[in-house]
Amino acid sequence: GAATGGVEETGGAPPTGGSGGGTVAWGEAENPTADCTVGELPAASSFTTGNPKLPDPFTKLDGTRITDRSEWACRREEIRQQALKYIYGDKPIPPAGAVSGSVSTSSISVQVNDGGSTSFTATVNMNGASQPAPAIITYGGYGASAPSGVATINITPTETTGGSGAKSGPFFDVYGSNHPAGYMVSNAWVISRIIDVLEQNPGVIDPYRLGVTGCSRWGKGAFVAGVLDNRIALTIPVESGIGGTVALRLVEQLDTSGEWPYHAISYVRWLSEVALGPFTSGNSAGADNTDRLPVDMHEMMALIAPRGLYIVDNPSPDYAGLDRNSAWVTGNVAKEIFEALGVGDHIAYQGASGGHCQWRTQYTASLNAMVDKFLKGNDAATTGNFDTDLGGPPNPSQYYDFTVPELTGEL
Repeated sequence: GAATGGVEETGGAPPTGGSGGGTVAWGEAENPTADCTVGELPAASSFTTGNPKLPDPFTKLDGTRITDRSEWACRREEIRQQALKYIYGDKPIPPAGAVSGSVSTSSISVQVNDGGSTSFTATVNMNGASQPAPAIITYGGYGASAPSGVATINITPTETTGGSGAKSGPFFDVYGSNHPAGYMVSNAWVISRIIDVLEQNPGVIDPYRLGVTGCSRWGKGAFVAGVLDNRIALTIPVESGIGGTVALRLVEQLDTSGEWPYHAISYVRWLSEVALGPFTSGNSAGADNTDRLPVDMHEMMALIAPRGLYIVDNPSPDYAGLDRNSAWVTGNVAKEIFEALGVGDHIAYQGASGGHCQWRTQYTASLNAMVDKFLKGNDAATTGNFDTDLGGPPNPSQYYDFTVPELTGEL
């Protein structure tokens, strides 16, 4: 299959929920729904009919709709495996014992042996935090700045431009330079292996009070890292654009002067050229068939629930590439899913126009509130604000036609 994800990572709390009943290890395992059985997914070529509306996250692959929140775990696994097969490419989870390393107040070292081998490091700034500290993992030094008392872990992401050829970085050192995963997966895998090491050495950084952030291309990366590792408590993508918090099928409808889905497998293979390639062959309506995808980015956001997601956006008309209209719609539809799951205040959105990747004061209140709740443990923090200075924002309800169910029970 495209993604079995059945091997537990080193040190992770094993999932006990899903189809086996019991409690799901939300926030404590890389993939807490790994024990849900998902059948063989159809080939991309079988999707021949497009739908411009966003897919229904509440309808299972067997055609029935979930009615209780306890059913979400295995519906989540269906969405996750579809995402890997049709958008991202596979993200292997190394077996127990394959990852080792060390943690100090200044650096983290990681070694992985899973077929191939690699090693890499990340820098740590304790930022006045007491140990074991909450921390925000930052892609390349860009994104949201950690408030005082929250440590920063900085990684140096790797990617190569172009839509073909060998890929580079620690992930491809292990799994081969022609592995079909895109760079968003390969860099997310690096973060997951850092978390493995933090789980093995939890005295300095708390492995279950982690945020991840980045801006622009690294905002795409931070988003996918949060989507694909359930141990990340708070995901903070900043100005992420295509490959990030923008529904792929909406660009053709709302942001034709922006970045198209094909851009994310041709300019840089942020997404998987193997997985997504059958759905788009160019940056135009005639070449874009992403409306045939069975999943889209509102559902990737839903994979983050019940954890925290703070979408930081820039609706300025000076940066058409950020797909500002699609971003607003996608975030709002995701909020409907979070609300149905009983965690509507676990997603926040702030759009504020200005220079690209420049932090603005409008962003700070929601950041501090989300950090307080998800990294500092203040459950009383008031979160979930949605706001933008986008002029004449599109009406999100026009871009989906599923009914949001009144779900019973608990996740």
